[in-house]
Amino acid sequence: PGSRPDSPTATYAARRLDVDTRRWAGVPFYLRTGKRLGKRVTEIAVQFKRAPHLPFETTATRELGANAVVIRVQPDEGVTLRFGAKVPGTAMEVRDVSMDFSYGSSFTESSPEAYERLILDVLLGDPPLFPTTKEVELSWEILDPIEEFWSTLGQPAPYRAGTWGPKEADDMLARDGHHWRKP
Repeated sequence: PGSRPDSPTATYAARRLDVDTRRWAGVPFYLRTGKRLGKRVTEIAVQFKRAPHLPFETTATRELGANAVVIRVQPDEGVTLRFGAKVPGTAMEVRDVSMDFSYGSSFTESSPEAYERLILDVLLGDPPLFPTTKEVELSWEILDPIEEFWSTLGQPAPYRAGTWGPKEADDMLARDGHHWRKP
């Protein structure tokens, strides 16, 4: 409410990045960010490829998801490790399970608010949490071509508030045989 329907302000971005090194060749990095999505969350999810040969028959592993490590930055700071595990018993059944670590439930001390640590570092003159000039320049090398494209060839696809973004972002991952993880 109150936003101009013709506003050119972009509030969602999804991008595939590839790192041009031998170690990361062929490993896609998918990034997305937006305002008023389905949930306010910041996380990093590392999804592992399926092993080329599973030692179980396909009926036992058909419904397995991908193994993943999820680092939750906010609001519920912690780490989740998701993997397939054999269900106890004589039947051969493998099911997705999660191991969770949460700062909130593991410690009685509360962690500082998002900007408390940053403000303290400013006061102390401690720069590790601040981007270097080189980092800022590299981020603009990524963003400038997007801005240029939008200014000459079109605007970002619209999406409805409360959703996880436009259909085009889903299509981008589907072309690579993937889908976005729902936090």
